[in-house]
Amino acid sequence: MNLKDAKNLGQISTIFDDKFSKKDCLTVDNRTLSFEEFSELTTSYAKKFRELGLQKGDKVGILLFNSIEYLTLMYGAIYAGIVPVNINARYKAKELHYVMHDSGCKALFTSSDSDEVTNFSNLISSVYDSPEGKPQNLSDVYIIGGSKDKRFKDFKDFEEIEVNNKIHQDPIGQDDDPAFIMYTSGTTANPKGCPLSHASLIYVANAMVNRWSMSEEDVFWDPLPMFHMSSILPFMACAISKSTFISTIHFDPDTSIKTLIEKDVSIAFPAFPAVMVSLINHQDFLPENLKSLRLINNVAPIETLRSFQNKVPQASLVSAYGLTEVGGVTSFGSPEDSLEDRISTCGKPWPGAEIRILNPETNEVLGPDEKGLIEIKGKHVFSGYLNDKKATENALSSDGWFSSGDIGSLSKEGHIRFHGRLKDMLKVGGENVAALEIEAYFDSHEEVLISQVVGVDDDHLGEVPALFVERKPGSKISKEDLIVFSKGQISNFKIPRYIVFIDDWPMSSTKVQKFKLKNFDLGEKVFGK
Repeated sequence: MNLKDAKNLGQISTIFDDKFSKKDCLTVDNRTLSFEEFSELTTSYAKKFRELGLQKGDKVGILLFNSIEYLTLMYGAIYAGIVPVNINARYKAKELHYVMHDSGCKALFTSSDSDEVTNFSNLISSVYDSPEGKPQNLSDVYIIGGSKDKRFKDFKDFEEIEVNNKIHQDPIGQDDDPAFIMYTSGTTANPKGCPLSHASLIYVANAMVNRWSMSEEDVFWDPLPMFHMSSILPFMACAISKSTFISTIHFDPDTSIKTLIEKDVSIAFPAFPAVMVSLINHQDFLPENLKSLRLINNVAPIETLRSFQNKVPQASLVSAYGLTEVGGVTSFGSPEDSLEDRISTCGKPWPGAEIRILNPETNEVLGPDEKGLIEIKGKHVFSGYLNDKKATENALSSDGWFSSGDIGSLSKEGHIRFHGRLKDMLKVGGENVAALEIEAYFDSHEEVLISQVVGVDDDHLGEVPALFVERKPGSKISKEDLIVFSKGQISNFKIPRYIVFIDDWPMSSTKVQKFKLKNFDLGEKVFGK
């Protein structure tokens, strides 16, 4: 079967020629599965899902760190026609409860793993003990890898589920059926669910393979979280091209450099400045050590990309433009592009995809190199947000154009340039964060009268939140008090790095002029690096 013609996303990882059966498919730190092993585990998990009585279209949550099990669970569910909901592993209890409730997940798959930021057992216990109670559709929690944690004593071990081998195991669901759901922050206080179809994802993954001429000879390194499209999409492309995909549980520069060198990595996907800076500052990140490296993907300001390219002259550095709503990416730079196009643009849109630039006030279609609102049309555009008709109507026109909320331009040759966000959004270390989401949280503090959040440039994370607060009369609340108020309640990437107390807001006739807040003295960082 030609995988370009696949109808179900599960097929791309379970169908292969005999010559690939023993080839490395997936490595996460010290564990590796061949294509044959990955296929067998995926289809056995699909049977387990069916054994649980889950039906086509039922939703299940996956709350795990990067692991072999993350992808086998995800693809097993997809193969069985079950719709996985990829949950951010950095969520706190309030965020997790909202996503579980909004998505209607019938089961949650997690582990007893923890790190310095997240403890899943504490997190899930907090969800169960929340004032809202257990999410109403959630019937079971399954533990991957077993657990001796007493707090998980009432939860089930997924590996112990016995399978009836007579269960039909052909892939279920195709084309416009949802393959999985990602949640993305928007201009509302809560994240929005984006169901992504089999057809749209297979189209984008194939476009990525073709743009980068990926083949079985490639070794692809991607340290990014598997709940993020920047990891999920590359794995799809590797499954199609039969490239080897290498991931890691937690990014570490020393281990990563060793992997790049010893595994002869040919495509590296650090994607975000914080990861790339850690690599290029390592003493062993040298061209002579990375002779197999032919392509690196990064998203950063032009001069930052130029400095990255200078560090790896033997490889082509490319950038990208995309959103979750369009299957993750609508363009990648090509190694065939000129140096300036690779550094200063996000490449051309996929074949068959349309991009137009609109004047956001008049809706007039603008010409080459004119800045305006980026709109996207094509088979990769999603069909609408989960449970949010109003947001869908605002984002999608009747004739299929998706309004990105981003400001960009198109060159005469059709390359996309990204100039910023029209929406009140931040991108912190690769995570999309709505300013309103942070504001809504701090506005709930009994001593805060009003808060406003803006994004400010940051060498480590690309952009970080700065919080401006007007205290209620008589309040003595401090910056430290507000940091304590947020720790453990909202994700660390949403916690402000700067806090400024203010009494006189820069106003238009009715609104705070946020762009003027960026010119205020922010003082010293109050949280993070």
